[in-house]
Amino acid sequence: MTVWALAHITALDFGLNLHFIHQLIFFMAPFLGYNFIKYHLLYWNIKINKSFKINLLLGFFLLCILTSGGVIFFLPLSSQLLFFFTLLLGLLYCLPLPGFKINFRGFKGVKIHLVALSWVLMTVFLPLTLEGVSLTEFSLMYGFQRYLFVIAASLPFEIRDLKLDHPNLSTWPQKWGVKNTKIFGFVLLIFFLFLEVLFNFSSCFEITTIIAIILMVFILISKKEQPKYFSSFWVEGIPILWLFLKKILL
Repeated sequence: MTVWALAHITALDFGLNLHFIHQLIFFMAPFLGYNFIKYHLLYWNIKINKSFKINLLLGFFLLCILTSGGVIFFLPLSSQLLFFFTLLLGLLYCLPLPGFKINFRGFKGVKIHLVALSWVLMTVFLPLTLEGVSLTEFSLMYGFQRYLFVIAASLPFEIRDLKLDHPNLSTWPQKWGVKNTKIFGFVLLIFFLFLEVLFNFSSCFEITTIIAIILMVFILISKKEQPKYFSSFWVEGIPILWLFLKKILL
């Protein structure tokens, strides 16, 4: 839902009309990517006795693959290429590179930028290519602003995973500490708002400011020991709130 919401925010800001068949991509692609990254080893290990829930999830996973495969053929060529490039990034995030024993996620400091890049491609540039909008300085800076937002929104997850991530990942909390990570998050969001003032990306600066402040608060109160749904529900729900506010106030 988060990717779907951000894609719709892009559509609103650029005056795009996303058709239902296009919206399926923004719903199913993140589901496929998330579950592949989380469960791919389990899916491929035939020695593990899979529970009914795992088999049910696998069945839905395969259904989404077939549906997405059918939808992709109806996309413009530029959108297909962009989609497959994003898919490749997702595969390389969890599968070892040819000739290497580690994946992209294993390279120091790459994890957060790879996630942000994938989200920007899916939620900014894919909606634009679907409607045949050519890339301009405005759309590129819009994508960069979204990149800053996604990185800032990833920080509560990075802080949460501090006790789980391998030290070689060199995540921001590992490298600079939790306090400095929060400071960097504030700086990113200040620059995020500065770009909003400079380029006037949306028609309501107040909504963008409210969303940035809410995210700042969540970054501020983030800690290693978080409630179960602090990041995975409340932080991920911020883009949905953003879309809701734009829908009812604009």
